[in-house]
Amino acid sequence: MSMTNETLSVKKKNDDSNFFVRFFKYFIPWKGDHASEIIRKIIFIGSIALFCTSINQLTDFLETDKESLEYTAEIQSLEPDFSDNINLDGVDSDDTENVEPEAEERVVQDWAKELLERNSEVVGWIKIPGFVDSDGDEYINFPVLQHDDNDYYLTHNIDNQSYESGSIFADYVIPIDENGQADNITIYGHHMRKLGTSFTHLAEYKEGVELLRECPIVEFNTIYDSGEEYIIISCFVAAITESQDNGSLFDYWRYRNFDEGDYKFETWLSNIEKASWYSCDVVCEEDDDYITLSTCSNEVANMRWVIVAKKLDESDDKEAIIASYEEKDDEDIYFPQVWKNVWGNSKKYLGWSY
Repeated sequence: MSMTNETLSVKKKNDDSNFFVRFFKYFIPWKGDHASEIIRKIIFIGSIALFCTSINQLTDFLETDKESLEYTAEIQSLEPDFSDNINLDGVDSDDTENVEPEAEERVVQDWAKELLERNSEVVGWIKIPGFVDSDGDEYINFPVLQHDDNDYYLTHNIDNQSYESGSIFADYVIPIDENGQADNITIYGHHMRKLGTSFTHLAEYKEGVELLRECPIVEFNTIYDSGEEYIIISCFVAAITESQDNGSLFDYWRYRNFDEGDYKFETWLSNIEKASWYSCDVVCEEDDDYITLSTCSNEVANMRWVIVAKKLDESDDKEAIIASYEEKDDEDIYFPQVWKNVWGNSKKYLGWSY
């Protein structure tokens, strides 16, 4: 009986050993394998290595996305209290009637000082109130920076670190400083697709007039202002080269000061009205201040989605303007030829993450 047990034990041990040998010999090139078998095993090993590398890269990608979202939340948490205005020689800025005329100059507001300590190239803050995610946080709620070119903040954050989402930044040609600013400030931001940072969610204004009615106001304060509101007057897709539109080009980003050379106010206004996907009853004058928000439009390669807003003043009836918003018929909208080649003469929205 004991001899039988010993024999069974040895047999079982040998079987286990043979199983592992067979397992490794099936997947790993072995002496005596045919050439085709060796090739199969090498391909298999390569596939396993590629799979492991892909998993590692995916993990890194997801971790990078998480870090980007956390950093964006950190930057948005810096939103200033715009009621924290400057004091001029001990006088509240709200009490301007007692300030001598010579003191009424562009002076940095108190709310901006902490941001300027972090980065001296901060020139303002932009926000679209009410345009929020599921947690109630505004999609567009960022500091605005201005470098000496329009390239640096495409790839850097407010802390001057390399950053895929870049920063929101103002066109560099006319500085925003104590001496003034452009009549129309173009403000740039990336479209980051599924990541959703920067100006990505501006694409949602393509979906229809309802969002425009719900979120028509852009709050934009330079570091010299507080409580400024701009109302959206035009949303459109734009070409950026003449070859995209049969040799013609509305170079909206060059309309800075309307009294300069070929960039007249009337030409600018005519172009943003005819290209806009929506209409409204708003009176626009050359002496008004404007901002132009610019980001990529991915429904057609290498185009831009542009939103123009006018600074509200006492003569503007904000509620009446909002009530007047209408969606224009496709045939009444000017589309660049490169857009028409893909979608015809019609609007198209594929989702903000496209």
